[in-house]
Amino acid sequence: MIEKTSSAAAPLIFVEISSAWEEDNETETTEALPSWLPDPAFCENCLSAGISLLRRRDLKSAPHQDDATQSSSVESPLSLPRTYEISIRFAESAESKQLNATYRGRNNSTNVLSFPIAEETAQWLTPLDISDPGNAEQANSEVAPLGELVLCPSIIESEAIAQHKSLEIHWAHLLIHGLFHLLNFDHINEEDAEEMESLEIETLRSLGIPNPYLLD
Repeated sequence: MIEKTSSAAAPLIFVEISSAWEEDNETETTEALPSWLPDPAFCENCLSAGISLLRRRDLKSAPHQDDATQSSSVESPLSLPRTYEISIRFAESAESKQLNATYRGRNNSTNVLSFPIAEETAQWLTPLDISDPGNAEQANSEVAPLGELVLCPSIIESEAIAQHKSLEIHWAHLLIHGLFHLLNFDHINEEDAEEMESLEIETLRSLGIPNPYLLD
């Protein structure tokens, strides 16, 4: 089981889930109901762990402060970025394939697709940004949408079996992988891939999950 971390006590990301297998869905599903789908609490726990990691990293990289000020800033909610929301879609392989072809030019279904909210301004407020009183007030009064994750359960299940991983652990990894894509991390070149994998590994470790790249 995935550990309940401090991030799960008060989610930093709130999710809204839609599914191809919902009873009121007008589109006929051709795939069998997946054997297991994560609930909102599971998703929020995994995704919040990723946000929590980035917050800690940003705080460490902030300009040096005296011990008293630094301690206060770490413990005070006012020193942290705002909360976020993500839409999650559980899609059949045909839907995943169509989206992948339309938006990425790839004619196959895939485990997770990330669709960030397109904004010219940064989606992420760092401790440096919210040192300004106006930004701090805004950060703590809004829930900012990050975008949508589309996950394909049939692909995820087959990958978990092939890689000899538990289904729950593989879902956690792909949720976190998708989150970092929403936050503009990528793995196109080797340097970026190493950074993104490092963030995924550290986030999963905080949830009690070993390095997934050693299990492939």
